Amino acid sequence: MPFLVVEERGNTSHYTIAGSEVTIGRAPNNNIMLVDEKASRNHCVLVQQPDRTWLLRDLKSRNGTYLRGEPILETRLQYGETFQIGNARVSLFSEESSAFETKNAIEPIRETAAPSAPREAVGVNEAFAGFAKAAAEDTFKAILDTTAQFVGRLLPGVRVCIALANEEGAAKPQAFFNFISGTPANELPAGFTATANKLLGPRSRTQVKLRSGDAPACVYVPLKCGERLAGVLYVERESRDVEFSETQVQLLENAANVAAVLAGAAASRRTEEELRAKLQSFETEMDGLRKELEAKLDLQTAELTALRLEAEAHQGPTWQHDYSNIIGAGTGMQEVFRMLDKVTDLPVPVLILGEPGTGKELIARALHFNSSRASKGRFVAENCAALPDTLFESELFGYMKGAFTGADRDKQGLFAMADGGTIFLDEIGEISPAMQAKLLRVIEEGEIRPIGGKQTRKVDFRLVCATNKDLADQVRKGAFRQDLFFRINVVTIRLPALRERKEDIPILVDHFFKQACRDQNVPNLKMDRGVLRAMINYHWPGNVRELENEVKRMVALSDGKKVEAAQLSPQLRQVAEEESLAGESGNLKDVVEGIEKRKILEAIERTKGNKSRAAELLGLSRLGLRKKMERYGINPD
Repeated sequence: MPFLVVEERGNTSHYTIAGSEVTIGRAPNNNIMLVDEKASRNHCVLVQQPDRTWLLRDLKSRNGTYLRGEPILETRLQYGETFQIGNARVSLFSEESSAFETKNAIEPIRETAAPSAPREAVGVNEAFAGFAKAAAEDTFKAILDTTAQFVGRLLPGVRVCIALANEEGAAKPQAFFNFISGTPANELPAGFTATANKLLGPRSRTQVKLRSGDAPACVYVPLKCGERLAGVLYVERESRDVEFSETQVQLLENAANVAAVLAGAAASRRTEEELRAKLQSFETEMDGLRKELEAKLDLQTAELTALRLEAEAHQGPTWQHDYSNIIGAGTGMQEVFRMLDKVTDLPVPVLILGEPGTGKELIARALHFNSSRASKGRFVAENCAALPDTLFESELFGYMKGAFTGADRDKQGLFAMADGGTIFLDEIGEISPAMQAKLLRVIEEGEIRPIGGKQTRKVDFRLVCATNKDLADQVRKGAFRQDLFFRINVVTIRLPALRERKEDIPILVDHFFKQACRDQNVPNLKMDRGVLRAMINYHWPGNVRELENEVKRMVALSDGKKVEAAQLSPQLRQVAEEESLAGESGNLKDVVEGIEKRKILEAIERTKGNKSRAAELLGLSRLGLRKKMERYGINPD
């Protein structure tokens, strides 16, 4: 008579095939019930064919059925062949053989252990192997999950739940093993909570419940760690036809001692994580308070500087030349003015360094119009980054009629136009190596030759260049000629970024604000104090140019009476709101809640009341948004 041999978790069992069909899986209603977690409840079936051969069919299992290392859906199985389900191996034989011997499910098999290992080594080794995950992750959840697996692997064919006492002293399920669904708490028996809570008492003992109707046999074991009750270990049979023996209950009680120690360790780990989170929260709060104090200090410094500069303005200029077109009275700009006074009338090239928007062209114009060249020649400016190589040479040097297709007349180049005056080449670091060589020749010889021309022409010009790049670094990289760098870098003027001269922000804002009000005919427009605070504390990546555009924007969007935070661009509006909240009384929690409420109201307004779209904008679920709206008293209708 044919039979099957099942090797699973170091145990070997054989089953005689009495009928024409054998079902295999984890569910108790199968002819052969497996305990491997990778086996589905109804995994596969063996069906005898009319010719007495056997057909192996996979029942759409989750992890598949494998024969000779390949997954199968349906195939004929020969006698002597072995197929695999997870870690379980199943072999088909044609007749009974004494070579196979049924083993108890909880007894290890000597043949699968190392030659020198005792009989119990296999089961214990497998049970403890799961602790590798807990050791690697070192988290509260990993320790509890591993503890549940440890108990389940000691006694195959069971489901395990570990419930720990919460702050109210009630048992709350925390870890599960071998349950079927994704919500194992729903699979616990109806009286689980009541029974588990009783076992949290000081004189609690193990409770064994026999199978009854559809309810399987189960065991409740209190987890005691010293004088403290850590929780409850719950174990139930997968099969409703099997009871727990006295030996198995003793095994679970002994395992519970290990589980109690691990549960205590998990609780300590959770306490450590909570303390670390609180420490992090405290550090974040302290950092927020520090930034708030720094912001207030910056504001007071700016206000005092504005008052000082206003007082100094009445004393008249102290510079040799007129720099009234350049707004800046802080230390950084004072140094720039001192340098300009020294080099304005010197016949040497000047290199102006600064980020985009810092006013490099204003400095170049001051150099020209304050010098004697202002009466002799023109100020000619060109942005090198805006010119391709094909136009660069003709723009700078000019061309003769007929030099190329379309050249129907002579054209004067910028160097010729600047004869006697000043030529300003902005973004000098962007020109190509070929054009660098031609520019170098003009600077060295003081001569130009238009494209298509045969004669050179002497030109008298002062060269002023500007860039936002580190030209010395460009030279090291080979992107900029060293000889050209030495020619243009005779005198260097560095312009500070706006974030480095915050004391100038109030007077810059005042200047641009008055100018914008005059241009847009809103003479009585006022500015909210919070707007100025936001501007002082913003980092201004676009420098003075960005500040000027921001002021024009907020004046244009105002109601003609007062400029408030709502008229600012989004990045400044956020700074203004934070500054406004920082000035209000309350702790960090109140400030955060205030920001949350404002952001929710803004999102609802932007989406015209569409809750789903507002939740998406805020990065929340619709349920999460509804809860926050209820919390802050925002009408959800």
